[in-house]
This record gives sequence, C-alpha cells and structure tokens, in this order.
Amino acid sequence: MSVLTRMQRITVGALGVVFLLAGGLVVLPYFVSEHQIRAAVTRSLTAATGVEPQIAGAARLALLPRPAIRLDDVRLDDGTRPGFSAGTLQATVRILPLLLGRVEIASLTFERPRLSIEIGADGALIVGLPLRSPANSIENTDRPELRIVDGIVELSFADAERRETFSAVEASLAWTESSLTATGSLLMRNVPTSISLLIADTNVLGRGGRSGLRLRLEAESLRVGFDGGLAFRNGIQADGALAAESHSLRAALAWFSLVPPTRGGFGPFKLKAQAALTSAALALTGLSIELDGNRAEGGLTLKRDGSRPVLQGTLAGDSANFTPYSGGFAVIGEDGRDWSREPIDLDALDAFDFDLRLSAGRVVVGKTELARVAIAAVQKGGRFTVSVGEAQFYEGALRGAMALGRGGAGPEVKIEANISNFDLERGLGELAGIRRLEGKGTLGLVLEGAGPSVHAIVRALSGQATLTASNGSLNGINVEQVLRRLEHKPLSGAADFRGGRTSFERLMAKLRITRGTARVEEAQVDSPQVRVTLAGEASIANRDLDLKGTASLVRPGSAAGAPQAFDLPFIVQGSWDKPFLLPDPSALIQRSGAAAPLLDAVRKQSAREKTARSSIAPIAGALTSPGEDSRGVTAAPAAVRDTP
Repeated sequence: MSVLTRMQRITVGALGVVFLLAGGLVVLPYFVSEHQIRAAVTRSLTAATGVEPQIAGAARLALLPRPAIRLDDVRLDDGTRPGFSAGTLQATVRILPLLLGRVEIASLTFERPRLSIEIGADGALIVGLPLRSPANSIENTDRPELRIVDGIVELSFADAERRETFSAVEASLAWTESSLTATGSLLMRNVPTSISLLIADTNVLGRGGRSGLRLRLEAESLRVGFDGGLAFRNGIQADGALAAESHSLRAALAWFSLVPPTRGGFGPFKLKAQAALTSAALALTGLSIELDGNRAEGGLTLKRDGSRPVLQGTLAGDSANFTPYSGGFAVIGEDGRDWSREPIDLDALDAFDFDLRLSAGRVVVGKTELARVAIAAVQKGGRFTVSVGEAQFYEGALRGAMALGRGGAGPEVKIEANISNFDLERGLGELAGIRRLEGKGTLGLVLEGAGPSVHAIVRALSGQATLTASNGSLNGINVEQVLRRLEHKPLSGAADFRGGRTSFERLMAKLRITRGTARVEEAQVDSPQVRVTLAGEASIANRDLDLKGTASLVRPGSAAGAPQAFDLPFIVQGSWDKPFLLPDPSALIQRSGAAAPLLDAVRKQSAREKTARSSIAPIAGALTSPGEDSRGVTAAPAAVRDTP
C-alpha cells in the first residue's frame, strides 16, 4: 500500500471521528433531561455556597462552542429577606463525565447578580448569602469555582438612612475546606477599586467565633491592607494590623465625602497601626503616621456622634511643619498693601469633628518657629479652636488660643495670647513685621472681630494689647544724639534722623483697640539719657499711623519731676511700612537763638492786631446798625449826609 493511500485512509478516519463527535455533541443534549441539569446545578451551588438555590427560570444545556448550562432567575437567600439574585447563571460542564452520562459542573458564573447586605443596629451582618462553608459531607472536588460578572452589591445600615452601592462587580470566589477566598474589582463611588479577601474559617465565624481575616483594597487615591481577625459578637468586631497609604489624603477623604478643615495640605499620607474595630468605633494604637512629610506616633479613635464622625487622639513627633495647612487663606490682598477681601469659607467646619493633642520638639508655620510645643486642636459644632498650652517662642514662653467659628456678622475670630521674655527683634518681626526693637519683652493680646472677610474682621477688631520690655534698644535712630544736636543747633539739618540706636532700660506700651483703630493709652521709653512718650492712634484697618510724642533729654542728677532741659515734640505719620518722623518746627524755632526774636516779633505783632480789633469792634458796631438799608448796604448817618 502506497504512502498516499495510507494518508487518505487516516484523513478519512479522522474526519469520521470528528463528525461522530460533533454529531454526538449535537444529539447528546436530547439525552440529558432538564431534571438532571437542575439537580446537577443545585448540587454544585449547594456545594459552593452552603445554600440551596431557587431556580425559577428555564434550564438549557448547550455543548457548542463549549459544554455549558444556562439558567435564568436564580436566587440564593434565607427565605426571609432579599439576598442574592442573578439574572442569568452559566455553568460550565466537564466533557468526559458528560459523555458517560453524568453532569459535573466545573465553574459557575453569575451574570448581572445583585447582592443585598445590611448592617444591623448592633453592628451584626445580615446577608441573604450566609457566610458559611458547604457541608463537610460534600467532597472538595465537587465544589466549583464561583464567578460574578457585572454585579451590584447594596450595603445598607439599619440605624441610619445610608446606603452604599458598588457596581460593575467582577469577582472570583473559591472554597478551600472552610476558608473563603475572593478577588475582584468594582466601582466604589464611581472609582475603580480592586479587592482581595480571605476568611480563614467561615464555620467558626458563623458560630460567633473569631476567624482570621486578610483584606486588601486598592484604588487610585488609597491603598489599604488589614491582617487580623473578624467576629460577630453583639456586632462586628475586628482586630489586627492595619496599613494605609495615599498619594493625596485630600482626594481619599473626598472619596468618602469628607472635606479637610484647611484648603492647603493633606497630600502624601502613610499609616501603620494596630486596629480594633467595633460597631461603635475604630481605635488605632501603636500608631505611626506620616502626612505631608510630618511624622508622628500615638493613638487615634474614630467614632460617630449622631451623623457626624468624630476623630480623637494624641500624637507626638520630633518636628512638624504646618505651613501647608496655612496656605489658601489669604490675609493680605493681591496688592500686598490692603487686607484681603476674599470671602472666608467655613464649610469645612461642617464636615466632621475632631479633638487632637499634639506635642512636638519643633513646629514651623510659615516663617514662625516654635519649640517644645503642646497644642490642642478642637473642631466641634462648626467651631475650630487651637490652644497652645506651652511653647518656646524665640527664647520666650507662649500660651494662647485662637477660635474661629460662625457669628451673627459672619465668621468670628477670637485671639488670646501671652508671650513672655521673648526676643523682640525676631518675635515682633515675625508677628507684625517690626524689626526695630531689640531685647527681651512680654506681649499680651486679647482681640476679637467678625465679618465675611479678613478686611471686614480687621475693621471690626476690638480688644487690647500690651508690650513691656527692659534693657533693650530701638534701632534706626539715636534719640540722644539727635536731641543734643538740635539742642545746640535747632535749625541745622533736622530733616534726617536715620541711623544709630537708642538703648533703653524700660519700654512700656498699652493700646486699646476699637473698630479697627488702636488708641495709645500709654507708651513710654526710659533710659538714663532720654525719655520718650507717645500718644495718638494707629489704624489697623488702613495700616497707617497718626501719633504724637515728646522726646526729652534727661540731665544726670536732676530732681524727680523737674522740667527737663530740652523737650522736643514730634509726630509720626504715614504707613506701617514706611512711616516718617517730623519734629515740631515751632519748638525748633523757639530753641534757635537767631530765629527766636523773629518768632517773638511775629507773636507780638499778632497780639497787637488782636488788641486793636477788639478796641475798634464796639465803635464799628455803633456806626453800622442805624443806617443799614433793606439791601444790606450800610448808609452814612444823616449829619454826615447833610454836610456840604
């Protein structure tokens, strides 16, 4: 027999086998009854879920393009409440057992299923698809793999009108004895999210015991991992190691409909802790947290007060930079000269409440630096308060509080602070831009104001401020030198007083602030050589000065209260940034030996003119009244008119 003949016979035989198999696959469904199909699917579903299904739709077996059973309207629940329902169930069938007349299911795929889960008032999980493994009598080999395609999960809470819906659920579930493994993806609040879950022992969990739990959740803005245990005892309970990471905590909070209290910061975030979850709260101990480059350790507790989440905790770190959280709130306008008129938005105060305690070796806010800081930050009922219990501020001690909340006239601000024994040049330079004072001093502030913007708040600002200092100096002017020069030559180049410094033993200033204007109640600088007193007003709203003062030379050995040898009145006017000082010109002229006679002559001439006017006035009055006509023109007396 030739090779060609043998090849032809092999080809014909192969084609015969193919046609025979194809014919068998076409005819075989007619030899498998619908009862067998339903029984096989019911067995497989019971083996895979531990729940006997309810199949209301028709069952169809198709062998091409691959052996599969298709069923409509399949339900898995406990018969008392909606649980798990699928629009269509597709079961793949093992081909070899089918050829021997047995229907064995390899995998089950639920298409467009809907799962309802309810969290009870005590935190218990109520679900139509119970979390229990199949009966022990069923062999593991009979348990098919479960798949979910385009599903929907509805999560509701019995104690609140809250409902979460997860759509586009794609998942794969598999049993290994009593452990359940699930992996998949879904849309959580329209954000693609991947999830993996492992429950070590669903039988123990169903009896109220503790089962091992491993959970991984990953989305664009947040990654969360939990490895510990889970139980349902008078509510949900879980404990174990928790880790979370986000490139933007602001975006992650927005995912949960939470708004941060500041418009800046809340960027890169990492967290590791031992977590304990109950139906009432989530407690984190042994916490290590990193936010915007700030690292701290401590503990946090998250719970609900009615419908509002509340965060409480204590944190400690080596250093903290709060500059990112001060951004987005403009105090000065875009021109750099006026207060900001941008409306203040307090909506973030309504998001959630918190009560946090922070201690740090170093805290930075902009250019201001504090050391050994103990801070309490509280947000409750739409009011935000920051209290500094203890802090080192430029070698001094700072204590104070600031409160921000809603008032009748809009946002309301209250500030109380006391800074003792601090470096004046650096401290006042950071607080108010004043860098002309050196030495140690104490500053007290009590301020409050309300308005829709910083500009409006400053215009309504009221309160008081006190500043005391000792053994320091005033930079930029040498008062003693200027006074001695003007004492000898009052009119010689008094226009420029810049340069030098004035040392003092004591400085004291007390201001009363009313509606954005600071009135100087008392201000004095004393040294063995000079004394300077000051009065007047400074407009905080307009950022300008209108002050008057007197600078005096102090003669050694002069009696207390005796007139000083040389007093020079002066005025200070202009903006805060560039004020100008002007001595009283009349005082300088009076001190000048050459100009004083001229000034006395002018004064005497003015006095003589005043005396003459006072003498003529009675005579002029007697001559004017009788002859005034109706037009207001004064006519001469009759004797005068008749005189030729």
